[in-house]
Amino acid sequence: MLNTTNKITDARKLIAVADASFVIGISLCEQWDILKALVETLIIADKVWEEVVERGEGKPGEKELRQATFVKRQTVSNTSAVTMLMATLDKGEAETLVLATELSVTNVFVDDLRGRKVAQSLGLQTVGVAGFLLFGKKKSKIKAVRPLLLQLQQKGFRLSSRLIDAVLEEAGETL
Repeated sequence: MLNTTNKITDARKLIAVADASFVIGISLCEQWDILKALVETLIIADKVWEEVVERGEGKPGEKELRQATFVKRQTVSNTSAVTMLMATLDKGEAETLVLATELSVTNVFVDDLRGRKVAQSLGLQTVGVAGFLLFGKKKSKIKAVRPLLLQLQQKGFRLSSRLIDAVLEEAGETL
């Protein structure tokens, strides 16, 4: 589970819906095994699958997503809600949030700030790649988040310096 400060707090394995940027980010920092260890079921909307697997062939996340046994691909029913959210979000993010509400899954893995704000307005709890890595450290699955955050940055994954500083402070690692 996630709390209102966007941190995973529950010790049980999670069921979550993830957008493409989260899947790609976890793949870029090579932490797919940690995701599998901490998430029981990762639900992926059709558009996210299309972005990462079909259009992203050979790119980060494609192979991992295609081969993952704990990933469930799901079709959104409420296409009008998706269309409405597309005024603010891209189709993958919109499908992710609508799917979470349709399935009554409160945990959403999304990195985009607009996506997080919309998700929170829908009563969903959000966490991005950096927050998930912090959770992994707190569960003793990751020794240090700093090298992973640096790896993400070096590979072009956008993380604000403010976010990095906050995660490192909470992780008890040097800035």
